[in-house]
Amino acid sequence: MIKKINVFLDKNSVIIFNIFLLIQPFLDVCVSLFNHHGASPILIFIIRVLFLFYTIYYLVFIKNRNIKYLILLFLYSVMFILVNYFSKDNGNIFFEAESLVKVVYFPIVLLFILDVVKSKKVNIKSLIITSCLYLFLIIVPDMLNVGFDSYLYDKEGIIGLFYSANAVGNIISILMPVVVSYLLKNKRKIYLVLFLIIYFYTLLMMGTKAPLLTALILVLYYFIMLIIKLIKNKKYTYLALLLLLVFLMLILSIKILPLTSFYKNMVIHAKNMEIKSISDLLSLEKFDDYIFSGRLSFLSNSFKVYNNSSVFQKLFGIGYVVNGKLLKTSEMDYFVVLIHHGIVGFIILYYKYFKIIFLTFKNYFKALKKNFNNYEITSVIIAVITSILNAMLAGHCLDVPSVCVFVATIIGYAYVMLVSKKES
Repeated sequence: MIKKINVFLDKNSVIIFNIFLLIQPFLDVCVSLFNHHGASPILIFIIRVLFLFYTIYYLVFIKNRNIKYLILLFLYSVMFILVNYFSKDNGNIFFEAESLVKVVYFPIVLLFILDVVKSKKVNIKSLIITSCLYLFLIIVPDMLNVGFDSYLYDKEGIIGLFYSANAVGNIISILMPVVVSYLLKNKRKIYLVLFLIIYFYTLLMMGTKAPLLTALILVLYYFIMLIIKLIKNKKYTYLALLLLLVFLMLILSIKILPLTSFYKNMVIHAKNMEIKSISDLLSLEKFDDYIFSGRLSFLSNSFKVYNNSSVFQKLFGIGYVVNGKLLKTSEMDYFVVLIHHGIVGFIILYYKYFKIIFLTFKNYFKALKKNFNNYEITSVIIAVITSILNAMLAGHCLDVPSVCVFVATIIGYAYVMLVSKKES
């Protein structure tokens, strides 16, 4: 019986994986509705944890892979709980355990996705459809005037039926290069133009800063590639027309940008901070508040708590509740894990991740000219770079299950394209 179940789960792993990706937008909508109506979204968390258990079962009992690493993760998790239980008297150990699950989610799902993508042909269309679903569930509710605001007060922005602008912004920014690459590869020019219009409209009306970085990197890459191609083919007339088009678009953007939530939020934030010129940002405090939304200040406070903690806490983490109160994190994922999960936790949790990233970029730069000219490979690499920058600067990438599953998927595709194929 167990053997039959294992064969079934192995045979249908791609289907299970794709279904899980496709239902992410709907799970996020459910979380949003629960939160907006004052109910706990525990049911959605349980669904995501069930998928986590499936990935562990798949790796251990079906494939017998990464068992030593999973045991190491388990031992660290036990130590994290014990250290936080005995070093605190606050009764919040269940919250610490829930936070731990969110952090271990990424490395485990990453290993599962790597195995599935390597061993089976996974259709990237599921990512394209999921990206479109997120955009649809942002724009249409706003058009029908049933969507939510990105911010509860002060700032402006739309978020459709979702709850966290940062989390959803991370998802659509990570998936955007893959969609563009797919549409270019399949010569769907009309769909590409339509997608870009919808994407940039959503981006600017959401009011968040982080996703813009992806768009700028991707646009710059394709712009450079197009210029190189036109110069190589000596099509100087088309080159002149392209530069003229870019110039006209810049003028148009100057007219349109003040109407967007992104621009309005920048102005509101500047007024609140009494910033009147660029020179005002030379103050570290104002620079942190305006660019990082105070994350550097929260990071400094977290480090103070970490420095005053015990040796065991430094090694295995100070947790998230200190003196009975929730410690405000910097939200910068790498620092969050280092401080709240300790040196040992940081190494164990991110060892595989950093190794995969290193090998991926190493192989990309080994054949830089060839890979740079490959739209599909470079677009996925841009998506990986985006995930790294978002995790480092904005956060909510590696410790949020709804986001990290897409980060893991993109990294999995990049690794298979650049590393696994060469190994095989």
